[in-house]
Amino acid sequence: MIIDGHSHVILPAEKHIQIMNQAGVNKTILFSTSVHPENTKDLKELKIEMKKLNDVVGGKSPSLIGTKRKSINELMTVIKSYPDRYIGFGNVPLGLNENDTNLYIGENIANNKLAGIGEFTPASGQVKLLDVIFKASMNFGRFPIWIHGFNPLVLQDIRDVAELCKTYPDIPVILGHLGGSNWMTAIELAKEIPNLYLDTSAYFSTLVLKIVINEIPQKCIFGVDMPYGDLQLSLDAVRKVCKDSYVEDAVLGNNVAKLLKL
Repeated sequence: MIIDGHSHVILPAEKHIQIMNQAGVNKTILFSTSVHPENTKDLKELKIEMKKLNDVVGGKSPSLIGTKRKSINELMTVIKSYPDRYIGFGNVPLGLNENDTNLYIGENIANNKLAGIGEFTPASGQVKLLDVIFKASMNFGRFPIWIHGFNPLVLQDIRDVAELCKTYPDIPVILGHLGGSNWMTAIELAKEIPNLYLDTSAYFSTLVLKIVINEIPQKCIFGVDMPYGDLQLSLDAVRKVCKDSYVEDAVLGNNVAKLLKL
């Protein structure tokens, strides 16, 4: 089974399903989003959407509960349209107290039977805000947590993610984009920490992709990050750099299937 371990809601959903069918992808781990660059018609419109994205990734956009709920409602509409093709992850606002975080996760993640929590995009220096998310995850059966690993996070932020993994060893953590420019440290940390996995989307270079996949094949999860990545090109890149079929099968589906008990 081939599983895209990380893509965002694309509208209309039928467009995404068609792309999956053409590429031979069986399922997608689908993340909620408040940004839809796939529907822009020109550079002016794209710049508006990318400004929203940069604010989110840079921690400049407030984690409004209403915005998060709206994106999860959109996510659930898409999942219910194609329940055999999608598995959902839902975002949670950062900065809430422990009680409010638990209430939000119960209402929006657990009640919707989503498989995990994320994508989290904390600003540099704010990774420790995720501690309350980890505590809440423990209360709800150890939801896997997906964390954006590229800019604006720096090396110390990646190390802070690692410390949270060590503090909560029973919670699977997926660090996105192979840790960005800190990919070498990310490899070392994934080797050291049993519950830390790396997502291949937005890889730094094909050389990085080749090294990471073959160095830690059982800790890598294939991800595309649509609409920002191309599904077929991402598949082709992974297949080209894998040393053997065992590695390819692990990265393209077996690892995430085992992690999420699919």
